Amino acid sequence: MKFAGLAACACLALALVGCGTEPEVSTAPQAPAQAAATESQGAAAESPFGTERVWSNGLSITVSEPKSLRPSETSYPPSARTAVFTLTVSNGSTSSYRTNQLAVRAHQGGEPIAEVMDSVQGLNGMASAMAEVPPGSEAVVTLAYAVPSQPVRVRLVVEPNGADQEPVATFGGKA
Repeated sequence: MKFAGLAACACLALALVGCGTEPEVSTAPQAPAQAAATESQGAAAESPFGTERVWSNGLSITVSEPKSLRPSETSYPPSARTAVFTLTVSNGSTSSYRTNQLAVRAHQGGEPIAEVMDSVQGLNGMASAMAEVPPGSEAVVTLAYAVPSQPVRVRLVVEPNGADQEPVATFGGKA
């Protein structure tokens, strides 16, 4: 009976210690295109496109400056223009990372923007992001979003641990 009580206390202590181990996200301070501020866990301060964001477990993600592209006739949903982003996922952690864990949402003026599928132009979306990234390796994911004809301000919310999982990183700028 006494052993069971001690075991239960030990399990509870381990569970409480484990609760604080979610990776934090920060910006990498070395490169000129990287912001210097450090964020606390779950904070969503916006970084400019082109900035590398680094999580405390060693995973990092860079979102490129958007490229404007005219959608093909078969793109879905139809849009006046697409903003194409390249996400580079670098695995500096000690375990493999699967890109299908990645969730990315785009917004313009606070409203969600539709992801564009355009297989004619090789834009197959998040659904096709199925790479396993071993420690020390990187993978590239290309995503496109429907935007108006004229340049607009766009925000991308990147969640490397899945939708609605902390911590997140937010990137923004003109697209």
